[in-house]
Amino acid sequence: MLSGRRTLRRLRQSAAGLAVVTAAGLAERDAKPEVPQRDDGTPRQRDLRVEEIPKRPVRRSARMMPVHLRTIDDVPGDATRPSTPHGELTLEQIAELLPGTGELMQSVGVAWWKCAYAARGGNWALAAYFARRVRGLQRKLAIVRPKYADDIAAFESAQIAAVLAACEHADRATFDAAFANAVDVANELHVKWGKGYIRWTLPTDAPTDLDLKG
Repeated sequence: MLSGRRTLRRLRQSAAGLAVVTAAGLAERDAKPEVPQRDDGTPRQRDLRVEEIPKRPVRRSARMMPVHLRTIDDVPGDATRPSTPHGELTLEQIAELLPGTGELMQSVGVAWWKCAYAARGGNWALAAYFARRVRGLQRKLAIVRPKYADDIAAFESAQIAAVLAACEHADRATFDAAFANAVDVANELHVKWGKGYIRWTLPTDAPTDLDLKG
């Protein structure tokens, strides 16, 4: 019936000719349109022809909005003076506060001492932990003192790697040999860098702040 009404409006005909116009506008298979027999009946739907679909204006896409991109400017001068609750520090002052060779190597000596006695106690996981601790501390030294970087890298790839391999295999004899060789190489490096008066030796007493037994 909707098709009939649209056809009627298009042809500007009166309601009296509605039945004729409707029948003429239907396809052959729709010659007998479905009419609800009861209040709850549902009319059969019919496909619309292309010419019956109303033309709608095409909606234009939203206009592109300008986007402002921030550019990276030069770092302001005050950015080189980080603030703390107690005042401002320059980058040079912060660099001076970093641990130096003496502080880092003292920590290396303690870790190396505990590594040896953990291995002697059969606690191989703890021994490996302290060997990795030595490696990490020496990497920090290579950052704050770049002149040692090459020697530290060589020491890590040879001496530290051998100690860690012995820990992994829980091999006491191999560990003792690798550990003693690392100590000798470290003392040779002290001589190379004008610190021959520093000669590290393994303390005769075991650390007492850890359970070193495996």
